[in-house]
Parts: sequence; structure tokens; C-alpha cells
Amino acid sequence: LNFQREEDEKNIRRRTAVTMAVNTLSYSELRAVSAILAELDGNEGQLTASVIADRIGITRSVIVNALRKLESAGIIESRSLGMKGTYLKVLIGDIFEEVKKRDY
Repeated sequence: LNFQREEDEKNIRRRTAVTMAVNTLSYSELRAVSAILAELDGNEGQLTASVIADRIGITRSVIVNALRKLESAGIIESRSLGMKGTYLKVLIGDIFEEVKKRDY
């Protein structure tokens, strides 16, 4: 019973963190995150910010800012691959559902 309550509280904290992080995103950043998540192969993958930026018509800096916000919230983990792009890993899967809810 105690374990179940702790698990429920953990899930609520996780969902709240995702909601708060998505609330800080601008409209352009939300579009960028939506495109990034669509690019990923499951919960992780490699992407090139400039390619995504060109495809959805935004600047690369919008993508970088969106990724920084999500990374500082602990939702994603990213690692630069230099010329090959960026490796991304989603740590909290609730982000997919939250972004889909707000996708315009």
C-alpha cells in the first residue's frame, strides 16, 4: 500500500515536471519539439537541428533553446555528435503525450 502510494506520487511528479516544461516552450519551440520527437526512433535517436529547422521553417536556435529547456527539466538527455548532429534520449516518456495534446 505504501509502495503504491509512493509510485503514484512519483508518477504525478514526473507528469507535473513534463507539463511545466512544456508550458515554458514558445509556439515555435513547441513545433520544434513536436518535429524532433517525430524524428526519433522510439525513445532515442540521432538528429540534425539544421535539417529539422529547414523542414519546418524555423531557425536552428529555436531548436537548440527548446532542447536546452527540456534537458534542464530532466526530460531528455542530449549529446553532441559534432558534424553528425545530436544524439537524443527521452528520459520521461510522458513528453510524447503532452506535446501531442498541444500540437496545433
